Amino acid sequence: MSSKSATDARGAWSLTLRMSVFVGVAITVIVLGVSAMMYSELVRQLRAKEEAELRENLQIQRDTLEYLVGRRIAPSQWQYEWREYQDAHQAFAWQLLTPARAVRASSPNLAAFAPALAAPVRPGTFVRIDAADDDHAFLVHDLPVDTRGPEALEVNGPALGERGAVLRGVLDVGANDRLLTAYRHKLAAVIASAIVAAAALAWLLARRGLAPVRAMSLEIGRINAEKLHARIARDDWPAELRALAGSFDDMLARLEQSFDQLTRFSSDIAHEFRSPVNNLVAAASVTLARARTPAEYQATLEVVVEEGGRLSRMVASMLFLARADNAEQHLRTERMALGAEFRKLLEFYDIAAEEQGVTLVAHGDVDLVADPLLVRRALSNLLSNALRYTPRGGTVRLLAERRDGHVVVAVADDGAGIAAQHLPFLFDRFYRVDPARSSTDSTGLGLAVVRSIVELHGGRAEVASAPGKGSTFTLHFPERAAAADRGAAAPEREAAP
Repeated sequence: MSSKSATDARGAWSLTLRMSVFVGVAITVIVLGVSAMMYSELVRQLRAKEEAELRENLQIQRDTLEYLVGRRIAPSQWQYEWREYQDAHQAFAWQLLTPARAVRASSPNLAAFAPALAAPVRPGTFVRIDAADDDHAFLVHDLPVDTRGPEALEVNGPALGERGAVLRGVLDVGANDRLLTAYRHKLAAVIASAIVAAAALAWLLARRGLAPVRAMSLEIGRINAEKLHARIARDDWPAELRALAGSFDDMLARLEQSFDQLTRFSSDIAHEFRSPVNNLVAAASVTLARARTPAEYQATLEVVVEEGGRLSRMVASMLFLARADNAEQHLRTERMALGAEFRKLLEFYDIAAEEQGVTLVAHGDVDLVADPLLVRRALSNLLSNALRYTPRGGTVRLLAERRDGHVVVAVADDGAGIAAQHLPFLFDRFYRVDPARSSTDSTGLGLAVVRSIVELHGGRAEVASAPGKGSTFTLHFPERAAAADRGAAAPEREAAP
């Protein structure tokens, strides 16, 4: 199986299965670790018991030997009496070796322990020997003896009291080995049963623990475009799922808002396009109904040009907003003097302001690092909007200053003002305070374009207004406006005045 296939297979595991496997593996490791510790401790204690038993038996035989020799008993007699002191059980055997390792005496059952007698044994150590039949195992140990009394005693030749004489003992520990084997088998069965039980219990607990996730999934599955108002957060969810449900509800709220905005935007587009298109069709239909004079044809063409221009401006604004929303708007920043920009705007709008009887005033000369074309477009939209709603004899002011690390640009008028309930929506697309504030020159997108331009530079747009006291639109640009590219390619631009 390839690594990609293995990864896909692991990724297909359910959370219940993953948690069951993880818990099962953890319990297996714990059970195996505890079992290994218990088994090793049992082995250690049995080995210590075997060595203690062998050492004790040898000490009994050595004490007996030294006692009998100390009483100067004849060889035949002390050997007979020594054997009377021996343990009658058949798991232990011994032999007395001279310094030359010649056998001077031995237990009657020594023949059964013959395979273990030839093993080399270092003083003070225990040697373990396994028999060929797997039913027996032997533990061998040498214990030094001192058979010298007041005078060296001769026993069938060399004196046993010479230094180097040892008493070799052999203990059959096969029963303990069989006990350990049976214990291992039982322990393996217990471990296997524990692992299976742990895996089943882990699966049940994981399934029960993930029940809220399945319930949440069912609730999410019922949500569609018509039910974006639904919410899944509940107080009885576990803490982790409450946080997840809260985040999901926040996402639903954003989706619902975006969906509502998209629905309104689509409706607004249809509504806004319908008027100029109807005007174009109506003008053309009326003109074609009968023969017209050149002056009438010219009037119709003027209507067509006016409505066509309105449609063109609306399409251009919508295209700009779409590119700004999708981060495709490119910024080409440079240092610009707002005082000079104000003078150009005043010169451009001077004739229109004079016809309306409105005075244009500019204050402040601050440098700003920004995209000049976009800033001119934003200021032009605000200025034309202010002129449209400022009565004769009123004043429109352009202001620029530095404030709290920002370059603040404001366009203020002393017109009729706007009620407070409309202010939060003024920068929305196609938003109109009331039909009376609409005109054929307005596309309903100017303020939305202004906000997008400021936000592209990392700033924000604000409005302050009150009925009868005029309105002030304020743009806050960072002192060093963002110059990073916002897309892969720069869109076409409309030149501002």
